[in-house]
Amino acid sequence: MRARSGSGVRLDRILFLAEQTIIKHQDPVTALFANQSDTSPDHAWVRDNVYAAHALWALYRAFQKSADFDEDMVKANELGMTCVKLMQSLLECMMRQADKVEEFKKHQRALDSLHAKYSARKKLSVVGDSEWGHLQLDATSLFLLTLAQMTASGLQVVRNFDEVAFIQNLVWYIETGYRTPDFGVWERGDKTNQGIRELNASSIGMVKAALQALNSVGDLFGDGSKGSVIHVMPDEIEQCTAVLESMLPRESFSKETDAALLTIISYPGFAVEDSELIEATRETIINSLYGKYGCKRFLRDGYKTVLEDPSRLYYNKSELQQFEDIECEWPVFVCFLLLDAMYRKDESDVERYWRQLDEVLVVCPQGFRYVPELYKVERENVSGEKAHRGSQPRSYDGPTPYLWAQSLYVICSLLYEGFLLPSELDPLSRRMAANERKAPCEVQVSILADSMEVQEELRQNGIHVQRVDELDEVFCVRPASALAATLAKLGECSKLSMTGRPLERDVGILSTSRLYQVGKKFVIFTPQFMDRSRSHLMYDIRILMDEWSSELTYLYDAWRPRVQIAAGRALVVLVVNKGMLSSESHSSIANLSMTRHMKSTVTGTIKKINNGYIGGARVVMKNVSDFFRTTAVNKLEFHDDWDENREERIQLLAREDKSNEKASVNVPKGQKSKGGIRRGESVKDRSAYSFVHKASMRHRSIVLDSNDAGKDTTLNDENLVQLRLAFSRGGKASLDTPIPHSPDNRPPSRTVAFISPSALNRSSPISIPTSPPSLPVLHESPIQRGGVLHTTLKNTGSASSLEGMSSSVRLEHSQLEEMGVGEVVEMLRDTSDLEEQTTLVHYLWMKFGADYDTEMEEGRAVTVRDLMEEVYDKACESREWSLIRLTSGLLRKRLDELPKAVTHLLVRQKQLTVGMPSKKEEATTCPKTNEELKDIMYRAYADDPNAFTLSQEIIVYLGSLVRTEPKLFTEVFRLRVGLIIQVLASELARLRDLSAADALQNLLTISPFEMKSMLFLLLSGRLLEDASEGGEGKSARTGIGSFRKQIEERKSMRKSMRTEKREESKESGSSKSMEESGEESEESGESGESEEEVFGIWLRHRRIDGALNRVPPNFYATLWDTLHRLPQGVRVNGITLHWGLTQEMTRREIKFALQVEEVLNQIPEPEYRELVIETIYLVGRLEKLTTEYSTIPSDRPIDIDNIIQRANAIFVDQNRQMETEVLDCCGTGVKCDGARGICKHLYDSAPAGEYGTSHYIIKSLCSFFM
Repeated sequence: MRARSGSGVRLDRILFLAEQTIIKHQDPVTALFANQSDTSPDHAWVRDNVYAAHALWALYRAFQKSADFDEDMVKANELGMTCVKLMQSLLECMMRQADKVEEFKKHQRALDSLHAKYSARKKLSVVGDSEWGHLQLDATSLFLLTLAQMTASGLQVVRNFDEVAFIQNLVWYIETGYRTPDFGVWERGDKTNQGIRELNASSIGMVKAALQALNSVGDLFGDGSKGSVIHVMPDEIEQCTAVLESMLPRESFSKETDAALLTIISYPGFAVEDSELIEATRETIINSLYGKYGCKRFLRDGYKTVLEDPSRLYYNKSELQQFEDIECEWPVFVCFLLLDAMYRKDESDVERYWRQLDEVLVVCPQGFRYVPELYKVERENVSGEKAHRGSQPRSYDGPTPYLWAQSLYVICSLLYEGFLLPSELDPLSRRMAANERKAPCEVQVSILADSMEVQEELRQNGIHVQRVDELDEVFCVRPASALAATLAKLGECSKLSMTGRPLERDVGILSTSRLYQVGKKFVIFTPQFMDRSRSHLMYDIRILMDEWSSELTYLYDAWRPRVQIAAGRALVVLVVNKGMLSSESHSSIANLSMTRHMKSTVTGTIKKINNGYIGGARVVMKNVSDFFRTTAVNKLEFHDDWDENREERIQLLAREDKSNEKASVNVPKGQKSKGGIRRGESVKDRSAYSFVHKASMRHRSIVLDSNDAGKDTTLNDENLVQLRLAFSRGGKASLDTPIPHSPDNRPPSRTVAFISPSALNRSSPISIPTSPPSLPVLHESPIQRGGVLHTTLKNTGSASSLEGMSSSVRLEHSQLEEMGVGEVVEMLRDTSDLEEQTTLVHYLWMKFGADYDTEMEEGRAVTVRDLMEEVYDKACESREWSLIRLTSGLLRKRLDELPKAVTHLLVRQKQLTVGMPSKKEEATTCPKTNEELKDIMYRAYADDPNAFTLSQEIIVYLGSLVRTEPKLFTEVFRLRVGLIIQVLASELARLRDLSAADALQNLLTISPFEMKSMLFLLLSGRLLEDASEGGEGKSARTGIGSFRKQIEERKSMRKSMRTEKREESKESGSSKSMEESGEESEESGESGESEEEVFGIWLRHRRIDGALNRVPPNFYATLWDTLHRLPQGVRVNGITLHWGLTQEMTRREIKFALQVEEVLNQIPEPEYRELVIETIYLVGRLEKLTTEYSTIPSDRPIDIDNIIQRANAIFVDQNRQMETEVLDCCGTGVKCDGARGICKHLYDSAPAGEYGTSHYIIKSLCSFFM
């Protein structure tokens, strides 16, 4: 008989340990494991069973590799089949809940999620849908990741195409994980155990790992079978990456960090590619959670501590602090740290963690080494442990052996003993991503013309492109909607009653930037933003071109080998049509001007692409055929009746959606409407129309404050001043002073240059008139084919709107009541002016409702809603942005881009509030479904159609910028859309020398591109004037730093002017002639005017940062420290942030930041909010002042408002003695119009310096504490 080698004996010993501690607990029929035999004897947790499968798989691979005899291969095969049976049983448990998967794909509701545990004997549910935190995306994703790794190693788990279809549906199930809050690894959600779901970084990381693994594994049968390949959307992987990079090392809102993050930065997930982020996360876990017996799960975790009340599941917020320093330590994380050290090849850490693991093992009477669930501090040792962390002994508790930890111990033993290499447990080489990250490669771009006419126009501008019909027969170009329809077929299974990917989900640019092989054809899908007119934004050709630039820049940064399905480069195909190059307006002058503008915009963008760089992206432009061998290719195959239905499958992709085509920005224009009865150009009865017009205009104003809601007046200058909005550019005319206009009541014409947000710092600004010209009709609308109204589209701008706004005459209620529908309808028939038509239809809408039949045509009903839809379409055609926004808001049209934009912001930890500032705001703190988002917008803007539309636009622009320019948002935690609208109006008033009312109305008339450009400049901290002056672009900076150079330049100018003025004053003496005095007066006036331009820069800065909710770095952590030191807390705006918050929440917990934001958001004046933040920050930074050298009041909180008022008094008193400009306002004892009674000159002081706000705040603090 042959003797076993030494290594064989050691391997047998590890197998025997596994058999006695793991395999003996396996159900002989289902192969599932029930770990907690005492409390839940029949409950098989998915996560625990998958890790048990990992242990069996590792033993299988070890016996395969180290077999001495045939018996070893037999044992290896047995272990392999046991492992496969376990995975198949888990798959069967999930397939029994296929109906839940189908529902969850559509709504992402917690009650529709797969269960987290099943019956170990029957494979059925063991608890109800609402009786457990079942939504655990990490567990489902861990199963899919393990399935892919095992398949890559040679084991076949999936047996038939029904299971393939289900796996494909599981991909659709988890792909939205980056925006789906779940209960996390610990099944309880928020750490208060209240059943509150959160976005968990560990879940998102495991989702990403699963998607990447299935992306790389190939076919699940392992034999090249068609139809067994799982398709993954690379855009969803990239979304997970963006979210992880913004969250780590934090786990969720309620958890600063979590030991579960070890599973995604190393084995088994390997979901993070940034080596610095991996190191930072590991260090954070070790510094805050690591102990002698393992790692705490998270800070203030009360699970199974002696102070926990076992009679209830939830915790009171006030009791969380008592768990600090006595949290249980889990040995399972020593195993994870050991595995991490092995993959890092850090021998010293391997030995350290192996010794530590050996010390925490429990030896049973039979001599087996068990890994317990956790170690806890006994009651008698609690005080000692709180006094000195890690000083007291702990005792083990919970299931012993703990299946999850015991499985990892077996794997660690196999790796430590050398029976396996770490790479053998990662056949997909996922561990290499952090070490082999490659630089982005250039993006391939092909421009196609849809007609010979377009091709010729481009050729005349020096651009040579192919037509769509000139492509080789092997290629066919289809819209992204065709790809969405195809993906909706992937995963269909009639037996399981399952469909494919939901049609309403977006198809990202990473997915459309590849060739798709269907049979012998190669299908090219155009990007989704070129697919259809998703909203009125696409009617602005500059927005469309900016979208080109933004998407190419994003693709250049995001396209990396880790997100590709096949090797190769990205290919983007953009189709240019006639409607993008020319206009067909009713006015020949406007037509010529607009055609020239459109053509130059489109051709300019294409020339940038042809030159090789656009928006910072490196691109190359050629014909499609030239890119064939270098482009990534994905093969689309269907296993069911493919041979018989091949042509049908291809036709599915080739079929054009006619309804989409008519709404597309990439189709030829329609014809002009055929007028019927000859009508006049305007309403004949001007007096009656004026009544209707004034009634309409009163309801068009944006409601910026809840105090204005319900009033029967428009927002006037006084309202705007009270909201601390605009100040005039020169400082001479306040908002209460009317600005003289031209005879037609238009504001003075000025030209402002706005830089494309995606092209900032890379191109010269484009000069755009302040009153944007009409853009072309890009498609044939239903109205043109047979509308009720006859309209002459004029380039009228906003004159009529401003005329209505400037009138102070109010319409008598009785006159409106006497005016019947017949009179209004008759006026509607008389006029062909679009502005008048909108006014009349709006009046009908307000008085009679949307569903009222106007009886304008015989034989069919024409409701007011029909007329409003018609006016909306015509406003889009003529690019009358104010009318577009009004009619869109009345019709409650939601921008298709809105849900995606909200998701982009939220998953990057940027929260939103919509509605009127401080009164009717509604916060959005976690991703919402489309239905929930719709309800929020309706509640916030129920009676404000203009704000309803404008707020959506701003959110869309913010969502676009946070993806392409994330650095602009580094100091921003919550974005208040209402305040942003206020500041945009303020900037417009200052920039165009407008009154407040005109500024609000002009805000509605500017184009989407101008709006986005203004928003970008505000976020980057640049003056709009600086952008309009042109010059070389500079790196964008945000916050206070972006103003430093501007302030220094203006300071030096101010100092120079004052010096010259003093010298002139001394030289002139008292013997000046009257003539000399007059000349001096003129010069002083000019100097004063220049100085007035300097005034307002810091005030403006504080207003902008206040509206954007910017805070200094570590502001919330500093405030937490302050509250921890002050027994009575801090009072802000009459609301107390009490000391107890530090007992409920940890220092860097996002929930604490949310609590603070709730208080700060009650301050409606943005500049005062910034002063409050500066004061709070200084209180926190002056630690000695509030501890060593002062008496902290024990009977009252520190009143921040009182400190600011004291600082203001010190400022006024000092400046009165220095005889500064304060003598013109507060120095005389009369309060100026500064917010909250604070002198406007204090708001306009720099934060630092001898005369900065910090100087006076510190003086106030000293008087308060000392």
